[in-house]
Amino acid sequence: LDIESYLGVDWEEVRDTTDLLLARSKQLERSEDSRRLAYKRMLNSREESVRYWQEKNFGKFRHPLKSGDLVLAYNQSLEVQWGQLFAHKWNGPYQIVKQVHGVSYVLAELDGTELKRRFAADQVKRYFPRGGITNQK
Repeated sequence: LDIESYLGVDWEEVRDTTDLLLARSKQLERSEDSRRLAYKRMLNSREESVRYWQEKNFGKFRHPLKSGDLVLAYNQSLEVQWGQLFAHKWNGPYQIVKQVHGVSYVLAELDGTELKRRFAADQVKRYFPRGGITNQK
């Protein structure tokens, strides 16, 4: 089975400077072809990845949250800490101030103080209040 590779030069046949120059030129020619092929494969792989993700998550897309909606924000700091099994994974509630470029949200405390960082759409989920303490029995 003959497999061509980037370094597909038979180095045992190199005996003098002429052979060495020919081998190096073949290597350079193949490197350009290999780069072109790798670039095409990378583009195809990206397209396949996008298609796969869209098909997999087709039913998960939701309508954008509106300004003023109450949400909970995912606590990312717990991902790097050990022993945080029962820690609060979601913080909030917060209010949505605005959506930025359709991918992230600017959030604010309930008193209107904006949070410093933005939150990605998958790190925010709608909060549904249950009612006041006086309404519960």
